[in-house]
Amino acid sequence: MDNTLFSQQAPALRDFFASVDAEDLKKSSSSISRYFNLSIDTDADWREVEYDFNRLFVGPAAIPAPLYASAYAEEPLLMGKATLEVRDAYRALGLEVPNKNATPDDHLAYELDAAAALGSMSTEDEATGLLRTWFIGDHLSGWIPHFAAAVRKQKDVSEPVLMAVEALTMWLESARAETGCTEE
Repeated sequence: MDNTLFSQQAPALRDFFASVDAEDLKKSSSSISRYFNLSIDTDADWREVEYDFNRLFVGPAAIPAPLYASAYAEEPLLMGKATLEVRDAYRALGLEVPNKNATPDDHLAYELDAAAALGSMSTEDEATGLLRTWFIGDHLSGWIPHFAAAVRKQKDVSEPVLMAVEALTMWLESARAETGCTEE
């Protein structure tokens, strides 16, 4: 397994999508820029980036690009089937989200943590291999492209947010290739 893909890139993306303020966004954008070899505007107005992040992913108004897998399910239901499926996957990995039931388990940041954990595990264990294939090839691949499209569809998205979404898309393609998941 590509160590950088799971040990550096996934956590950098996790930190961005778990950001709570402008400083978090600035720091995690810098890591994404470095680990994905993408340029970033160092003169960005990070308060505006924070506003944009909240507008797209947090609220308080309607959220055009939710950070939850369940929002992109055939029958979107927060804390529904997608949440319970990833909770089972986390349990199989010995992971548990902090503040269980406060933030749904299928939040992108938690899922990137799980992907990083899967990437660090031995590929010789058949159960781990099957879980990795499902998690990256089916689960993440089933919703991240829809999430990225929802962000790109919005007007006036800040450059750091677009860079993070581009990096996420690049990461997913690399993770799929690394785990042997191919397009159907």
